[in-house]
Amino acid sequence: MATAVRLPVDRVLAWRLDRQLLGREKATTPAEVARRLIGVQAQVTSSAALSIALRSKRPRGTAAPVEATTRALLDRSIVRSWAMRGTLHLFAADDVPLIEAALKGREMWRRPAWLRWFGMTEPEMEALIEAIGEILDDGVPRTRAELAAIVEDRLGPDAGRHLLGSWGSVLKIASDRHYLVQSAEADAGVRFVRASRWITGWRDHDSAGASRELIRRFLAAYGPASLKEAQGWWGGTLDVVRPAFAELGEEAVEVEVDGRRHHILRDDVAAIDATRPRPRAVTFVGGFDPLLVARGIRRQFLPDQFLHRVSRTAGWISPSV
Repeated sequence: MATAVRLPVDRVLAWRLDRQLLGREKATTPAEVARRLIGVQAQVTSSAALSIALRSKRPRGTAAPVEATTRALLDRSIVRSWAMRGTLHLFAADDVPLIEAALKGREMWRRPAWLRWFGMTEPEMEALIEAIGEILDDGVPRTRAELAAIVEDRLGPDAGRHLLGSWGSVLKIASDRHYLVQSAEADAGVRFVRASRWITGWRDHDSAGASRELIRRFLAAYGPASLKEAQGWWGGTLDVVRPAFAELGEEAVEVEVDGRRHHILRDDVAAIDATRPRPRAVTFVGGFDPLLVARGIRRQFLPDQFLHRVSRTAGWISPSV
């Protein structure tokens, strides 16, 4: 095995905080934060807004601009949608076509165990997904109940009921094909609309190229990272991310950090080595912060004995220092 460049742990951590916009560099808009981090986990929208605010510039002496996230949702510069790990995220609107292209080929629901869980055949599920896309193609935002009612008229009561489950599993699957995102309108509640109708300037990407670009950006924002850590961030199996890593070719190199091998973009090695940690620096992050939900990465700086205090029951991620 070739000798890997050794990088000091303290420099890696300091560099990563800067790349995460938690150090000296800050963003000017919520979309800039969402684009840098490739999404901000948003099951709890207020936690996502805090994650964005902590990474944003603000005038001295003023409160963190949490309300900026609401404004960005309303002006459609960011969008809330299901994506990696089957969880809701806030994305920069112009990133959504890229994200959905990478998700499109995943379709783990086709496995027999998943179909048994849904109680549907593969053709029935295919028909349900396509119906959701066709209904929302008129660009009219609809609540889950409104969408379920139309699906029921088309495909029967069983199909309609699948849209009303508390976890939104079928909606997640439709989202993987860019058939829906959550609209954002003042006082409208949660409604769904076809992504390509909601986001201006939509353009399609090929799935392989999209996956490669997302892994490149993952390493730039979360690296150094191993293949398994990238898989923990994206979800699915190693077979999902391994081809994207391979396609990076010489753009990525192996480095050694604290005795473990990781990958990083070749162009970032010198920047990490030149980073000087700030003495006695303390960083606070809120619940569900992107730095902590990226399963695997967090173990590089979070001791195992504290993991249960951060990653808690029912997938709750606690605010941390």
